[in-house]
This record gives sequence, C-alpha cells and structure tokens, in this order.
Amino acid sequence: MRLLLITILAWTTSSVGGAASFDLGRLPTDEDLTTIRSLGWAVAADELEEALADQWQPAHFAQSGSSRDSLFRHWQLLQQWCRLLGTPEPEALRSFLARRTLESEEDSSLTIVPAGMALPTDGEGRLLSLAPDKIDPFLVPPQILQSFLPEDYELREGEIASRVGEDFLFDLAGDAEFLREFFAGLTPDDFSPVVLMRLAQLSAAYPEKAQTYRSLMLAFAMVYDQRAPAFWPHRQVRPELVPGRKESLADRFAWFAQANDGGRMAYDLRRLSAEELKFLVDVPLRRSELEWAADNVRWQRGNFDRAFGQVDYDHARVERGEFVWEEGDYLLVNLESQGGICTDQAYFAAMAGKAKGIPTLYFAGQGMDGGHAWFGYLRREGKWDLEAGRFENQNYTVGVALDPQTWLPMTDHQLLYLSGRSRRTPLHDAARGDLGMVEVLTRRGDLAAAQAAAESAMHHAPDWAVAWEAKERALESLGDREGLRQHYEEAIRRFAREDDLKVRYQRRLAALEREGGNSRRASLLEKRMVRENRRERADLSTGAAWETLTRLLEEADYDTTMREYRRLMRKLGRTGGGNLFYDLVRPLVRELRSVGRSKDATKALKEARQSMRFEQGSVLAQDFAILEAGENGQAGPTQ
Repeated sequence: MRLLLITILAWTTSSVGGAASFDLGRLPTDEDLTTIRSLGWAVAADELEEALADQWQPAHFAQSGSSRDSLFRHWQLLQQWCRLLGTPEPEALRSFLARRTLESEEDSSLTIVPAGMALPTDGEGRLLSLAPDKIDPFLVPPQILQSFLPEDYELREGEIASRVGEDFLFDLAGDAEFLREFFAGLTPDDFSPVVLMRLAQLSAAYPEKAQTYRSLMLAFAMVYDQRAPAFWPHRQVRPELVPGRKESLADRFAWFAQANDGGRMAYDLRRLSAEELKFLVDVPLRRSELEWAADNVRWQRGNFDRAFGQVDYDHARVERGEFVWEEGDYLLVNLESQGGICTDQAYFAAMAGKAKGIPTLYFAGQGMDGGHAWFGYLRREGKWDLEAGRFENQNYTVGVALDPQTWLPMTDHQLLYLSGRSRRTPLHDAARGDLGMVEVLTRRGDLAAAQAAAESAMHHAPDWAVAWEAKERALESLGDREGLRQHYEEAIRRFAREDDLKVRYQRRLAALEREGGNSRRASLLEKRMVRENRRERADLSTGAAWETLTRLLEEADYDTTMREYRRLMRKLGRTGGGNLFYDLVRPLVRELRSVGRSKDATKALKEARQSMRFEQGSVLAQDFAILEAGENGQAGPTQ
C-alpha cells in the first residue's frame, strides 16, 4: 500500500506539478505546445519559469553558461512568449502609462509626458517611473489614450492573447527565429497588445508574405502600435500642411513588398532587420509623395547625402526671421521648387530616402550659432552615415532624432552604439537570455542569483550598457553600496570611449560619494566631466555644469553660484554654443530673475556675451538679444 501511494505521488508530481512536464533537454515539440494550450499562457509561463530557474547556470571564465545553449535559449524565448501573452491587458496599459507619468510632490496629482518628449529621469539618468498601481487604466481620460495609441485600439479585460487568434499565436510560438527577433526588438516602451494586433492584421492580409517579409511585418507592427507626436515631422511646419497617409497599413506594407519584389528599392528589404527597417516604414506620407520621390530624387545610397542639397537654401527667409514653413502644402515638389531652410532640407532628404528603400533619420542639434537640422541614412548594410548636411565647423556635438518605434528621443551616438555588429552575434543573444533570467530570478525573490545573471550577461556582452544597468539594480536591491562604488568605477573604465555612458556613471558615482559624505570627491568628478567634454561634447559638459549650479541654487548660495558660473564660462564659453546658452545661461538667468536677483542675472548675461562666440544675425544671437531684453523666450528654431 505504501509503495502504491509513493507511485501515485510521483505520477502526480510529474503530470500536474508542472516543471517536470517540460523536458528542457530537447526542442519544444507539438506536444509541448498542446500542453501549453491546455494550461493557458499564464500558467504555462509560471511552470516554464520554474523549470528554467532550476536549470539555469551563469557564464564566467570557467563555463559558457546556460544561455549559450541553443536548446535552453529556445525554451527561454517560449517562456517569454507565454509570459507576454498571459499578461492581463489592463496591466500592460498600466505599465506603459506609468513610464510616462510623473506624480507631483505637492498634491500627488499625475502628469502625463506627451509623445515625443523624453521620459522623466533623475539627475543620474535613471527613469522616474511611477508605480503602476497608482494608475487605473479604465479611468484614464480618452484624450490621453488617444494622444498615444491608435484610433482602432480600445482597452479590454482579459489577457493580451485574447486579441489575436490562438492558432496564429501558437504558430509563432513554434518559430524560434521569429521569437528571437521579436524579443530582441521589443522594448518596455512598446505597447505589446497593439504590436500583436498589427502582426495579426498584416499576416491575415498577406499570408503569402509572412515568412519572406517577416522582419518588414515586425517593423510595421512595432512602429504603428503608437501615434506619432502631434508636432511630427518637426516643429517648424504646421502638421495639417503635411500630406498624410490615406491607405491602410496593410496596403502600405504591400507597397514596400511589391516595390522590393520589383527591384525598385535601394536595399533588398528581406536582408534588413526589423531594427533597421523601422527607420524606413515610419514614413506616414501619402503614396503620391513616395512615388514622386522615387522618380525625381536620383541619388543612390552610396551618395545619398547629396539629397540634402536638392532643396536650395533660402537665405532671404532666414533674414526675415521666418523659420516656420508658410508656403502652402508641405509637398516634396514644393520644397524642391521653392527652397527652404535646414529643417526642410533634412525633411526632404529623409522622406525621399525612405521612398527609395533607404532607412533614414531626421536629426536636430545645437552648434556654435544655434540650432541646425540634418539627416542620417543607412549607407550600406550595417553602416550608418549620420553626417549628411551636418557642418563640422559648427561643432554640432550631438544630434537628436525620434525613435519611430517608441517616439522617444534618441541621439546619433546611441544609434551608432545600438547598431553595432556585436549586437547581432550569438554572444549578444546569450546576454539577452541572461537578462531574461534576471527578470525571472528577481520575480522569484532570488536577488543574489539575479545579480549573477546580470554578471553573466556582462560576461557575454561586456560593452552592453543594459547588462551594466541590470547589475546596478541588483546591487541596489541588495543594499550593497561598496559594490555599487566598484561597479561605477569599473563602468567608467569600460566605457572610457563612450562619452554618454562614461558621464552617466561618473554622475552616479559623484552622487553616491556625496550621499556618503565625500563632497570633495564628488566635486572633483563633476569638474572632470566638464573638463573632459568641453571641446567635443559640449552637451555633456554643459549638463554636468548645470547640475553643479542647480545644487548651489537650491541652497540659495548665490555668491558661490556666480563664482562657479564665471569659472564655467571661462572653460565653456568658446565651444559651448547653443548647448551652453539654452541649457545653462538661459536657465540660470531665468532662475535669478525669478528670485529677485536681477543684478546677478545681468552680470551672468554680460559674462556670457564676453565669453561666447556666435555669428551676428544667427538664431542664437536673436535669442540672446531676447533674453537680454528681459524676455524668457522659447527654445530656438533650427535655421
């Protein structure tokens, strides 16, 4: 009788307990997918998670780690798919909005950051994400949802999977290459319910293209899960003058696929990744605009930078101070015939490139004489040219574009970093697997193992900042201040040639030192940031300098503020240009005036006038004069 009881218990554990019902030593089978279907996505995710957590091993110098194993990695991807599909849709919307929401310290009111604006972060670049449980997704005003999400979306109860047919989702569950590309591209700022809707819509409309043009479909799905910002394509034209797309998304997909099949695209779109194709499919213009550009812009991808000059520069318009397009419909043919300023030149080239099958971005940035616009394009597979229309003598230290996948700002430096060849290697994929295990192990409360998973990801991809961020969060959760200090110091050495990342960790180390009472070392780090970046990255040196001044202003130490300001102007005045004016001089003058320190504000302007170098008549010169006249003004236009 006792033997029979043991046998029954053993059978119950293997059949119902879950983890033992999946054999991670082989590829998932149709029987496994049937089991997942019977369990439901959420339950299956839990059981797969338990099995993965039990078997996972980190990588280090003596072993390759579980995420390097193709079988284990396949099961990881399947578990992530189950977890995503089993997520309640209200929870997905809650998390999406929480990343874009700030809570007032005064009255606890909530403010949504509009589409196209950077997510709120602290002084060291960490996201100030609101706790999702403070948002009731069913009480969010419709106008807020409509500003982010497409008009065919309406919130539903139930799992994300309920939006899409089960057969379609299970077909994708068995496609490891699809899952690999899907999770390599998906970010926390995508809205996954609509991403899946778009995939299903495109696959249903053109099932014969689903395998051949899988990456193109995925790019469409990840771009058109959200609305573009209200100011698209840029702030110097009224959106109603821009000829928007009238055809369905499926028809626009078909236009690109058919053009590619006919050999009319500059690239074979089947060879590009979804990560590259998103900079192609984001063009929302009507088809007539695309066809005009395909016929009338002759430049090829090897010399496409010349498209910038196909629009003649309108010097008279700048002299009149007319920085906003007012010449009728914003058509490509009108820009070519009438001319324009840099915003129009960059827009023309970027849109024409997309029409010809070349991924492009529109950039704007600050230089010696103020704002300027240019564009970047994929010059050859895996190689971006981000200098088209950018003038070296103006010291445009950083260009800012909108990532069409999330409509969040991104810099040219970030694009080069994110598009590096290392991100397409098996080792980088293994690092993604380790980061997936960080989430799994954190959810299970095993923080020490989560730290080991982050370190394993760093072992596989030592130059991937996401892995460094994961380890930092693990150290913070464990309360390991000394570990954090060592982590920041190591990161500063690792990213010595990646200015943005180096400064990020220098700021965090400075904050940690100041919190620990070592203000002297914190100040030395901040001065080092200013000194090291003043020539080539005025945006970074100015940002570090403004943090120092902000802290002094908060302490109402105005004498020290002015002394520090004078020192900074001597260091940054000649090279700072628009970054220095818009990000330091003007904010300081505004703040001094607001607290009744008008004499200090006047002195600050005089110091800037003596130290800075900019061309008379430029946008920067005009904005400087406005500030001197006592008007705060807005961010200067590009010219």
